[in-house]
Amino acid sequence: MKYSRSFQVFKLVLKERYREPTLELVLPLMLVSNVFLSAFYERGDFNLLGVVLSFVPIIGVSETLAFALGLRNVVFVSGDHIHQGSIISFLMMSIRRETLFFFLYVSDVVLPLAFWILTTSTYSLLSGIPVPALLLLTYVGGYLFSLNLVLLLTIYLRTPGLVVLISFFSLGSVFVFGGAINYYELIEGNLSSLFFSSFSNPYVLWIAYSLGRNLISQIYVGVAVDLSLALIFLLMSFKAFRVIEL
Repeated sequence: MKYSRSFQVFKLVLKERYREPTLELVLPLMLVSNVFLSAFYERGDFNLLGVVLSFVPIIGVSETLAFALGLRNVVFVSGDHIHQGSIISFLMMSIRRETLFFFLYVSDVVLPLAFWILTTSTYSLLSGIPVPALLLLTYVGGYLFSLNLVLLLTIYLRTPGLVVLISFFSLGSVFVFGGAINYYELIEGNLSSLFFSSFSNPYVLWIAYSLGRNLISQIYVGVAVDLSLALIFLLMSFKAFRVIEL
């Protein structure tokens, strides 16, 4: 069977990122690492709190692994091609830049997220532990917000080491200081202010919600803001990639 030029490029992109034994290691590890979901869920009567804690990045191995895989793809595979100028070899294969950007984004960012959704949903189904759809969407929003920002920095800065440094500082500041602000507003009882800061670390609101605080509206707004910012970063990345000089 003779494949189209675009499909051949997509196969090449995928093979470069997911050559053996990447998938053979990542997928089982993502699935098995969800054991923390059961471990937290079974402790006491705080069932929802346990589920929320197992989804917090760094605590949740599967969530951290998905982000790490996406970060590696964006910075040290696509980013290295841009830094070295070797990405021009793809552009010489009679493929539009828009199509190549789509292939890179799907392989670098979308697939690790799809692996996480697949393994987490499978574990939830097999274990019988319900996971709120909004909690899944909370991670999706934070993941896309983070990786799309890293992608934008990668295209503009082009130096992998610098991208990692700035990305970790920026995202860490948002997550840590945003969480501190959300916690302070909760302590002070300023629930209306959480509509403006919830996007920075909605897991703080999730923990409070699991303990009985009515914060579902603020969480919805935070997730919506994360997804909106992720879309803006993606469009900016797409525009920058179309005119990038190699």
